[in-house]
Parts: sequence; structure tokens; C-alpha cells
Amino acid sequence: MIRFGTDGWRAVLAREFTFDNVGRVADAFSRFLIETSERLNGVVVSFDTRFLSERFARYFAEVVASYDIPVALSKKFTPTPALSFAVKQLKFNAGVMITASHNPYFYNGIKFKAAYGGPVLNDFTQQIEKRLDARSPKIDPLRVKKNLQEVDIVGDYFRQIKTLLNPQSLASFKKKMAYDAMFGCGMGFLSHFFEAFNLQAQILHGEENPLFNRTPPEPVARNLSELSRLIARGPFAIGLATDGDADRCALLDEKGQFVQLHDLLPLLAEYLFKIRGWDGNIVRTTSMHHTIDRLMARYGKSSVEVPVGFKNVCEVMLKQEILIGAEESGGFGFGKHLPERDGILTLLLALEMLGYYQAPISALVNDLRQRFGPFHYLRKDFYGEPELLKANLLRLRTQPPQRVAGMPVEKVALKDGLKLYLENGTWALFRVSQTEPLARIYVGGAELDAVKKALDWGVAQMTQKQAGKRITQERTEA
Repeated sequence: MIRFGTDGWRAVLAREFTFDNVGRVADAFSRFLIETSERLNGVVVSFDTRFLSERFARYFAEVVASYDIPVALSKKFTPTPALSFAVKQLKFNAGVMITASHNPYFYNGIKFKAAYGGPVLNDFTQQIEKRLDARSPKIDPLRVKKNLQEVDIVGDYFRQIKTLLNPQSLASFKKKMAYDAMFGCGMGFLSHFFEAFNLQAQILHGEENPLFNRTPPEPVARNLSELSRLIARGPFAIGLATDGDADRCALLDEKGQFVQLHDLLPLLAEYLFKIRGWDGNIVRTTSMHHTIDRLMARYGKSSVEVPVGFKNVCEVMLKQEILIGAEESGGFGFGKHLPERDGILTLLLALEMLGYYQAPISALVNDLRQRFGPFHYLRKDFYGEPELLKANLLRLRTQPPQRVAGMPVEKVALKDGLKLYLENGTWALFRVSQTEPLARIYVGGAELDAVKKALDWGVAQMTQKQAGKRITQERTEA
């Protein structure tokens, strides 16, 4: 069954993600464009480094071209934000990225991008789902030859990124860094800027490996142990990482410790606002901590909270002047660029910030926490029976608790899963994925003991078992 989630369609290769199903999606997508577009300017198609991604992209492009729609097919793999920029730059109707982003190697997927250069909104994918049918699309070789063109979409993206950087500050970062491409689309792209600004970097996993060394290309602490060990041995001032399609990223400090994105967001926002003179409000997902809200209030700006999923961030970015749109999982979008996550630009701006301040990232984080108070964060992922996970969340939503591990609940929010605000300032968010057998609990607060207790309480609630159902795996992020 083909179902679209907050970030497109992802499925297991050879089980649901097959050429037949990709063809069905391409066929429905093409008919939707024809029925709803005043003018068919064209579609950009690109792909990541996964097994068969290039062939899936070509097949998708051929189906679309067979409908007499112009198609620009990337000559090589690209980061998703490069595709998004190409859609906007070329003034095409839409973009299609063959990628499963940070999922394990046995997944693949499709992301759709709108003409404005960001994720499509819910109605777009709902309309495609409505048009899905069992018929196999027909490839018309003559129309393919007429409408499909292989293009380089990278050059314009490089030039765009350079216009957003301060060359002097970036070039002032003279210390050595380590970058983990995670075998994904960031390989070769960040290196281009390292060379352009004479930055010293050691590259990990900068070659194609569709198995990703059996480690999902998700830049979270548990997947960056090799990078962390390398930095700890030194001498490296910082560690960088991008996910499978390079729209999300992560940083490690000079000791190899993971830098919370909850800290990076206010640091970057303050730098761009005070030093670079950029303007705008913040939009963040509900899974992010509230330090950024307090920071923006000091500058007379607002911070808007939206449900998890960057398309919700994008929707606000299209309506307001936004400085940064952010999600907890490492996706930052910049109003001066695109209403889209861009891991490449995020890391370059972070390096520029460090070059300007001439201070390690750990020192900036410590200063931030001295000004706004301590912060601790934990997240736990559960893989298990979807019915069990949904039933447990429904029970909590229907009968919200008055206390969490003995700590009084001050407020309950239901707009995205369940979010509990405790009287001591701790918060806990419970969500269940619509596309994977996965649930997540996010907990943040000033007191580590309270955060741990709230997480343990949440784990007990979400893993209450029923006959014949089970939780298969747990993962914790700090």
C-alpha cells in the first residue's frame, strides 16, 4: 500500500518500493499536473546514492515525459536542497527526489517539491493518492526523446550558496575539522566549499556505498561514533555530518560530543540577526525546546510552533518573513534561501559563525546556557506493532495524565500527538509515525533527573503490551 507521510513516500525495496509502484506514482503525479497546471513548464528529477535510485529516477522521468511534460533529469546524484533550488530557479511546476533520506539501506522513497522550492503541502500528496490505480504506465520512446533532457543542476546551487555566505568570516575558520558524509549526497558538495574557502577537513565515508556500512545515514549521536572517536583523538575543532540526502545535518564539538540542535538554532539565529543583519521570525516544530522563543522575544521577534514535519514549517515560511525554520531532527531552512531544509548551508553558516567568534562551539553553547539556563534533552524511538503504538497514544490523548512520574502536569496540547507541559518546566512529546511502525518520545527540560523520570514514565506508558502485540526495538538519543 502506498501512503504518503510528512515527508513523501518511503518503503522497503522490493516489497513495496518497486518499479511497478514507482511507475504508478509517476503516472498519478503526471495526470495530477496536467489536470491542475495552467502551464506545464516542466519537472526536475534527481536522486540520492541509494541502491537503484538513479534507475528509479530515470524510470520516473520517462513516465512523466511520456505524458508530453518536459523533464530535466539530473546527470548525477544531488542533495535534495539542490533539486529544490533548481525547481524554483527554472520556474518548473515541481521537483521529484528519489531518496529515503535517513532510513536504513533497504528503504527507498520519493519526495515531491513544489514550484516555490520547498516541500509540497498535504493536499498535493492527497491528490496523487486519489489518482493511484493498478494500471501500469506506458513509456512512449518518441515522447521521452522529445521531452527528457539530462542536465547539471549543481552549478547554480553552488553559486546561490556562496551569495549567502560571508567569505571573510568563513575563511577565518583556520582549524581542522572532520566531516562524515555518511555515504550520502553531501559527498563532494561540502568538499567543494572546503576547497573554495581553503578550509582543512578530513572526510569520512565520502564514497558511494549503498549499504551505508549497515548504519542508517541519519546524523544522530549513535550513528556518529566513528566521527566522535576520530575527533576525540584530535586535533579537530569540530565534526560535521549530513544525512542521506544532505537536507539535514549535525555537529560534534572539539571533544566529539553531539551538539544539540536545540542549542544550534538560537546560536545561529542570534549570529544571523546581530552580526549578519538578517531579519525575520522563527518557526520551529513542537519537538524543539523553547530557548529560541525566549531569545527571539529579547529582540522583539516571535517564534511560531508547528507540528512535526518540515512541510508545516514551510507553510509558515511562505506566509511570513522567517529568519530560520527548524525541526529537532537537524533540518534548518533559511528565509533568504528557500522554504526548505538545507544541511549544506546550515553547516557552512555554522562554520562561518565559528570563524567570526573565534571560539569553539562548546564555549558558545556554555555561554548560551549561562544566559538562558541549563537544558537537557532525551529522545527514545520504538519500533513495534503499529496498532499497539497507536492504541497507547490514543489512550494517553483520551485520558491525559495529571501527573508524570509524580510531577504535576500544567498543560496538555493535542495538535501533534500529545505534548505534556509539567509545572517544573519539563515537557514531553509523544508521536506515532504514519508511514513506519515507529513511535517517538521527546523530553526536554532544565533538570536532568526530571527529564529522565519523564522519559521512563513515557516508556512505560507507550510499551504497555496487549495480547499478541509487542515492542521490537528501542533506541535512545541524548
